Amino acid sequence: MRAGGGAGPPAKVARGLLVLALTGCTGHQDRLEVSGTIEIRDVQIAALASGRLERLLRDEGDTVRPGDTIAVLRRPELDALIEERRAQANAAAVRVAEVGAAAADSARAADDLARGERLRAHNIISLQQYDALRTAAAGAAARLAATRAAPSEFEAARAAVTGVLATRNELTLLALDTGVVLTRYAEPGEVLAAGTPVVSLGLVRHPWVRAYVDERVIGRLKVGAPAQVRVDAYPGREFAGRITAISPQAEFTPRVALTERERADLVFSIKVEPTEGDAGGRLKAGMPATLELPLLP
Repeated sequence: MRAGGGAGPPAKVARGLLVLALTGCTGHQDRLEVSGTIEIRDVQIAALASGRLERLLRDEGDTVRPGDTIAVLRRPELDALIEERRAQANAAAVRVAEVGAAAADSARAADDLARGERLRAHNIISLQQYDALRTAAAGAAARLAATRAAPSEFEAARAAVTGVLATRNELTLLALDTGVVLTRYAEPGEVLAAGTPVVSLGLVRHPWVRAYVDERVIGRLKVGAPAQVRVDAYPGREFAGRITAISPQAEFTPRVALTERERADLVFSIKVEPTEGDAGGRLKAGMPATLELPLLP
């Protein structure tokens, strides 16, 4: 009987240790340690316009910096279209220059017609002369009305040129941030539709840590709270960070990393971003990490 009764306390201790092990977390009254994994953002680089991939200047594993050219697509018809739009804009510019002359001619013809009306009222000019003045005034007014549309036509033609140039510029893919080419999806010579990814770029300067926390302590964490990040590659070194996201929805412990018993637990995903400037060059995607998180009372 004593042997059976003596097994009680050790069993309770074992169950208590299991509770902590279920989520990979350990903790004290005011802090929590939890395991996680370093991740980086993955951006797919694609063109806004369709075209043939003419040059691919970066391969998998290459480092790029902001402004570096990654790939160039080509559409042969764009050059001819640009020349056409520029010719239309130049013609509209000529018509704009004629607006002033047409306005002056119309004003002069209107003045002549006004004087002719007074002269005709006193029979100083003949009916034929008056009709000629009236016809001239009507023609000048018509020419002015036709040229008044020239400024708007010029603006439309210039906007068309700008639009075609913008389309051509979109065929040159540039890196917007420092990163590493993770995957290439296309080869030179392929015709790509608009929005088709050419390469996948990992933003190595912005690493973050994904970890999972037991539902029983999630209420003691808050977004914006400080955190410490440790990785095996830098023993004795801690990277300062902060909690940037806490999942609003519980989930089962991810199947990929944990035992069958652990998969039955409900956890919340959290995201921690390092705040130190050199963390992006040191923390690599896939590294296991340990987070030390402060707990609210």
